[in-house]
Amino acid sequence: MNSIDYSLLNNDYWKAVIASGESNGDFRETSRWVAKTCGTGSVLDIGCGLGGLVSELLSLGINAAGVDVSPLAVATANKRFPDRFSQGSVVSLPFADGQFDTVVSTNCLEHLDPEDVPQALREMYRVSARYVFLQITTSAEAGEPSLLTTAKRDWWESQCFEAGFRKHELYYQINPYEALNEDGRQIFVLLEKVPAEALRHYDLSVLVEERLLHTDMLREVGRRGDAHCIRYQKAAEFVRPGDRVLDVACGLGYGSYLLYAASQAKSVLGVDLSDFGIAYANAHYGRPGKVEFEVGDAQALSSIADNSIDFIAAFETIEHVPEPMEYLLQLKRVLKPGGRVMVCAPNNWADETGKDPNPHHLHVYTWDRLVEECGTHFLLEQGMLQTAGGAMKCHHSPRKWETVPVDRTPEQEAEWILLLGMADPLEGGAVPYEETQWQLPDSPEFSVSAFARDYQNPWLVRGMVAQGQRARSASLLQSMQDRVLATAAPDSVDYGAALCGKVYTQSQVDELPIERYQALLAEVRRFAAIANPSPHQLRWQVSLLFAGGELARLHGRFEDAIECFTACASIDVLAYSPLLGNKVVDALHWLSELAVARGDEPAARTYLVRAVAEVQRLVSGTWLNISGDPQSPLPFGLAEAAQLLDKASRAAYMLSVLDSVALRPGLVYQESSGFFERQLVEHDQKLTDVSNSVSSLMAALEEKDSACRGLVEQINTLESRTHELAREVVAQDKHAQSLAQEVMRLDAHAQSLAQEVIKQDAHAQMLLGEVAKRDAEVVRLLAQGSQGSLQPLWKRVLRGIERRVRK
Repeated sequence: MNSIDYSLLNNDYWKAVIASGESNGDFRETSRWVAKTCGTGSVLDIGCGLGGLVSELLSLGINAAGVDVSPLAVATANKRFPDRFSQGSVVSLPFADGQFDTVVSTNCLEHLDPEDVPQALREMYRVSARYVFLQITTSAEAGEPSLLTTAKRDWWESQCFEAGFRKHELYYQINPYEALNEDGRQIFVLLEKVPAEALRHYDLSVLVEERLLHTDMLREVGRRGDAHCIRYQKAAEFVRPGDRVLDVACGLGYGSYLLYAASQAKSVLGVDLSDFGIAYANAHYGRPGKVEFEVGDAQALSSIADNSIDFIAAFETIEHVPEPMEYLLQLKRVLKPGGRVMVCAPNNWADETGKDPNPHHLHVYTWDRLVEECGTHFLLEQGMLQTAGGAMKCHHSPRKWETVPVDRTPEQEAEWILLLGMADPLEGGAVPYEETQWQLPDSPEFSVSAFARDYQNPWLVRGMVAQGQRARSASLLQSMQDRVLATAAPDSVDYGAALCGKVYTQSQVDELPIERYQALLAEVRRFAAIANPSPHQLRWQVSLLFAGGELARLHGRFEDAIECFTACASIDVLAYSPLLGNKVVDALHWLSELAVARGDEPAARTYLVRAVAEVQRLVSGTWLNISGDPQSPLPFGLAEAAQLLDKASRAAYMLSVLDSVALRPGLVYQESSGFFERQLVEHDQKLTDVSNSVSSLMAALEEKDSACRGLVEQINTLESRTHELAREVVAQDKHAQSLAQEVMRLDAHAQSLAQEVIKQDAHAQMLLGEVAKRDAEVVRLLAQGSQGSLQPLWKRVLRGIERRVRK
């Protein structure tokens, strides 16, 4: 059964490897992918060689072991990591069922004979508890013997699905959609075991029967499966932590599973009309309390309460429902204010009759129609276009995913159109707010995330305020800000949040009219003057004063900037949170920078010393409004506290060189960043350098490419001329052949004439002989008559005959 090419793995081979000091290669990237996608449970490396991957996994804290057919390789690896390596074959692994959480094979399977691959995969299925990670070489190099290096991804995936695997839920994190258009030298096939009980009831043959309407795309090979799965991977990027997610018309449930696995959703509910689909989904992907499925009508959603869902995936459903507008209305009903929906529809899948040939599609959607209908119920954040290729539309196109603005019809063609929409948060003022993202302390002193207490409409936080969660569209954000400013009470927290966003947006306007600048600064001063502010009013007073300082600084109005920064730095932020001290310390930083710029070193020193002291004061008190509940600390709070301390280090760095500002003014600028801040700056600089190098290489490549194109044009011209000459030669050859045929015909005619001449000449000779005979007879007769009276006449006749004979 085991037909591994032992010529690769014998002791002589490993002796040479050991002597050269080489390992199996650099497995650092592979080890990180394993940890990122499969976690830090136990791992078995099949075909471990000298233990390179095991070493990397151990460095990440992963309990890793290895197996290899070579006793010398195993013995050598065990010297470094005792008792972690075993001798054995991939087709007969010496381990118990489910002994390892993850089984990894790096460049091992391609050395098998094709008929041994199924058995090897069954063994991996047996000894793994959940995951299998395959790294496979798909192209043979010189001196690299391999029997399966010509096999492509589709072949390998088919073999894996037959063995009882499906694609890992994070498959597309290591296999980006467009990268799947062409296999590289190596491919990663990341797998998860289908539960044994589910396999017994739903083997692959069951999916064939359901294929026309839906299938399990995690057990599907090729571009169509990739296209369906990648939507859920992309959608997961818009799911906020703690979200309750709805997958409408979930089919066989693979998408619901992907949404949960690839996000920080609290739970996912899949709804579908098909009893079979829900039964399959529960068997394969159901996780009680986490991923659940129920039979239901997408156009009714009767079992789902109003304003109870944070995110909806609505993929390729709207074209199936009888009443699309009623369907969208139901989606809006169950969605919370500020909640999101991603809608997908086929892009104008119409034949020559104008209808979709798919009998299950009741409607044909174009970009404009989908935008119009979805825009009726939702604020549209972003548009997307997707193509897979290989079907009726865009048949020859590669896999492609593009993000496009929603305010104009895209020119490029695509198979599917997708829209990201948001339930208008401004319409949610009457809907009770529930915090689902964080566990909040039960204390009246806690303020940093007490949105329900201080906002008139706390739904604005997710839709308009929180970075990384608010609307992706800049124009949509500005529209929300303008609407809040027009409707909210001028001293409300809601107004302050909208105004702050507006000020930052206007700070980026190059030619800001002086009237708008003055109006914004006046509004900043007005809101900052509110007496006895609530904690969140205080939060926006500090933020607005800093934003006003930035507005003035970026437009060269330093006196206004100093005024705003000074006011900002004078506020005690502890009533809200020490984290707000980041704005205070930043204000002190800019006051010191402006002092250095005008040559006032003592003032600069004062500001920097104040910055360090303020940070020490802020972190020395209670941490309630930094980390919240000790049992469930706020992740952002600890991160912002670290940022606050780093800004204190920035002030300390500047203080250490401030006394030499007159002699070394550039040094102060160089030191005006914190420790971690400068690491980021250096990292950004490296990225910039790499980007510039890439740009230079691309420019050189473009130049070479242009030269190559010129050479190609010359070659094409020469080739065209060659073809012309060839055609001329062919024409001349045809003419020559025609002439030759004519010559041959004439030659044959000449030969025929020559034969006729010869024939006529022979006849003439015969006649001449006859004439000569007759002439001789005449001469004889004349000679006889020469004795008579006619002698003179006969003589004349005789002379005439003689002349004729001579002629």
